[in-house]
Amino acid sequence: MLFSGFGQTNRDAASIPDSLKKNANAVIRFYSTEYNRLSANKYVMQVNYIVTVLNEKGLPAAELLVNYDRNSKVTSIDETIYDAKGVMVKKIKGKEINDYAYNNSFTLFSDSRVKHYSPAYSIYPFTVEYTYTLEYSSVVGFQNWHPNNWFHISTEKAVLSFITPPEFNLRYQSLNGNFEFEIQEANNKKLYKWTAANLPAVPLEYAIPDYFDILPTVLLTPDQISYEGTTGDFSSWQNYGKWVFGLIKERAALPPATVAEIKLLTDTISTEKGKIKALYQYMQKKTRYVNVSLGIGGFQPIPATEVDAKGYGDCKALSNYMRSLLNAIGIESFYTEIGSGDYRRIKFPDFPSVNQTNHVILCVPTGRDTTWLECTNQNFPFGYIGSGNSGRYGLLITAEGGVLANIPAFAAGDNVRTSVINAELSENDAAVFEITSGFKNYLYEDIFHLIYKSKEEQKKELLKSLSSNGMEISEFSVVDASKTAANAFLNIKGRINKFTTKTGNRLFVEPNFLHDNSFPSRIKNDRVHNLYEAIGYCYQDTLNLTIPENYTIEFMPKDAELVSVYGTYEIAYKKLQENKIQVIRSVMIREGNYPKSQFEEINSFLTGLSGREKQKIVLTKKT
Repeated sequence: MLFSGFGQTNRDAASIPDSLKKNANAVIRFYSTEYNRLSANKYVMQVNYIVTVLNEKGLPAAELLVNYDRNSKVTSIDETIYDAKGVMVKKIKGKEINDYAYNNSFTLFSDSRVKHYSPAYSIYPFTVEYTYTLEYSSVVGFQNWHPNNWFHISTEKAVLSFITPPEFNLRYQSLNGNFEFEIQEANNKKLYKWTAANLPAVPLEYAIPDYFDILPTVLLTPDQISYEGTTGDFSSWQNYGKWVFGLIKERAALPPATVAEIKLLTDTISTEKGKIKALYQYMQKKTRYVNVSLGIGGFQPIPATEVDAKGYGDCKALSNYMRSLLNAIGIESFYTEIGSGDYRRIKFPDFPSVNQTNHVILCVPTGRDTTWLECTNQNFPFGYIGSGNSGRYGLLITAEGGVLANIPAFAAGDNVRTSVINAELSENDAAVFEITSGFKNYLYEDIFHLIYKSKEEQKKELLKSLSSNGMEISEFSVVDASKTAANAFLNIKGRINKFTTKTGNRLFVEPNFLHDNSFPSRIKNDRVHNLYEAIGYCYQDTLNLTIPENYTIEFMPKDAELVSVYGTYEIAYKKLQENKIQVIRSVMIREGNYPKSQFEEINSFLTGLSGREKQKIVLTKKT
């Protein structure tokens, strides 16, 4: 055990060095995680965690969350709370620790549970200590170790140790930290040990890179796995894929009636792409997403026959079902594991591990082209898989094993929001307006969530999200136009009570394009991390202004063009008639990971853009 040797005085908050308080809402005083692998399918994990909470924002760091399922059990758990001086305030009793199913609203079957306790203590600073032990009866992967735990948390000392018989190889990789590392062998056991000390808190900032690029981390994964009667070798992605293929290969059969139905549906369609689309839409209409995660069900899809009969499944089951539909008409496709979202992806192609994936999609090669299908969304257009699934590796599962493939992403110029705004100004600062906006590809997701909500919910969200002062909406529509691609349109008619500013005989008009910008107005001088834009995009806006009859145009700002490594910007003003002005704006933001050496150039671009957006058209009252 590594849990001894931490003295009482160290729980005193006054002993925390000032260097560890900077940017910190909590300080981990000691954090020990010890793995002891006992056999091919058994290991024990013991944790001792002592954290001092400095303020209210640090409370999440003091929460106890111990996840377990039918392949693991919590054999011991203890918690103690100390005051600022390190004096014990309370010993938490077992009955005070909640134990509940760890499910969400779309989970039908799951054996995931969690033991949870949140300290009801608010005299800051205070310290919480947890110790707990988990015993596992299956081995498929080990948790990534983050000695800082998360952002705005510093660490005095943390130790990770892994004990294993030498025949069970452990692969590991350390990131973003100068860990002390040692390997020892004795008594037919092998010990791996990482120690970290005095780790400063890492601030969470706007548009940061993947936390694997920032937070100190140790990745762990076994070569030999044993899970609910199955065994596998995770030493390569190919071998990993062989294990997954073994889980899915007997699950593709369909009822004869369904096979006859889909053949009748597709026999008259002349192109392979057309057949794939027809079956995709068939699958969307027939199924819905429901999570199923019981034991090996967290890795193995339910059979296609069951999905066909019941009309539901999770990402594994629905992707496998779509694969089965295609197979029934002679079209080959590949069940594909990916990491989905901002915080999960196959980031380390030379380090195969189960922790890098959390989702399944389908890959359908079609001649020189490849179609990727997201099978869990019943409303996504054919061939659109979403920004959270694109631009990353996918692991194609074949009979020969796993094959890594690049999933393409849309370029900045393909992700477009267009708007045409017609505004009729009045002398009392108000304006009657109409806006028509189109959203394409990744920017389609900005509006997608509204499409299937009620009119009341749509209106409420539009009033909240649009950039206006006193907006009143009289008519609006949200239209999904995604039959052939990811497109949607928004049309709004209404009134804005404060569109201009009147001073004496003048009206000052600041161009208002109604939609907020997704990019910042500037980068803070003390920013720590790179600026990371996961996707690139474009705004193309046309603002047509009709000025009051008794006013004339006194001044229009000059046209401007800005170019930087981060993006481009153009704005142009044109007098169409005596009472009509047109403002055309174009913005393009490039995807990328921008280092501090480029911040000066980016800030010059952003502040220049922001300044030009605030320049005002001046109208003068006729005399």
